[in-house]
Amino acid sequence: MRADAICIADETDPRIISFRGVRDADLRGRDELFCVESPRVVRRFLYALLAHKRDAPTAPTVALHSLLLTPAAAESLDDVLRELLGEDSKNAQPKIPLYLADETCMTRLAGYKMHKGALALGFRPSETTTEAMLAVLAKSENLLITSGVVLTDNIGAIFRAAGSFGGVGVLLAGGSSDPLHRKVIRVSSGRVFTVPWAESNDILGDLARLRSDHGFALIAAEDTTDAVPIDEVFQLPAIKNSRRIAVILGSEGAGVSTEIRAMCDATSVIPMANPNALMESSDRPSLNVSVASALFLHRLSSARSHASATHS
Repeated sequence: MRADAICIADETDPRIISFRGVRDADLRGRDELFCVESPRVVRRFLYALLAHKRDAPTAPTVALHSLLLTPAAAESLDDVLRELLGEDSKNAQPKIPLYLADETCMTRLAGYKMHKGALALGFRPSETTTEAMLAVLAKSENLLITSGVVLTDNIGAIFRAAGSFGGVGVLLAGGSSDPLHRKVIRVSSGRVFTVPWAESNDILGDLARLRSDHGFALIAAEDTTDAVPIDEVFQLPAIKNSRRIAVILGSEGAGVSTEIRAMCDATSVIPMANPNALMESSDRPSLNVSVASALFLHRLSSARSHASATHS
């Protein structure tokens, strides 16, 4: 056991009040915090913090507030904890509190069992600007833009896909779900801490700046009469000759707005089957936005490789 760990025997201990209930609305409003749960996802959070400590770029910047772990979880995380928090200290309190409790105590405190013995609280970033995100992206890296994607599961899955393909940032606009919501972090499997992201309060202005100042071509992912199939859109001259590409994904209901589509170089659709005999003629097939994001990310990955070869 680490000498700097603080053992907790009672869930009413005032030192761990921030972990009580871990409701997202309370965390945001009360302390400007977010919560990370489960040993695997907490480890990814801590490792991202450690990588940033070693000078790896990140955007936005988050920080660790405190940890509440079972002894078994603490042991499994000991290697990252030692480097992130420093070696054991018998003479001083740790700057970042590390609390140890048994699983029963943690469950009574948190109000649920999905923590699996590991909870971390982090400080929310002070700013989540587009410029800060672009500053950490390489000049050949691309963007996914969500406009009004409100379901936490979808945002989490989009980040998980973005983290898997790499070479992409995520810009959230139009009231898209909070990427530091507890469920988003869990569904993303912690990739919200490895994928650069930002929030836009002026998506039309940001789209204009992405094109004029940063060299992005813009693709709206939407099923319209003039939409180009995904297999063909990356061969259009405006897209093919661009070093960087941004794909805009619309809300689960309304899709990409006409105002945003008007600013794009192309609108692209993922072709799907026509309705079969069991479907109404007006019942058009569609993909979940997170599935669509993965298909476009695969294409962006190929386009990035092509652009790197073309512009090298």
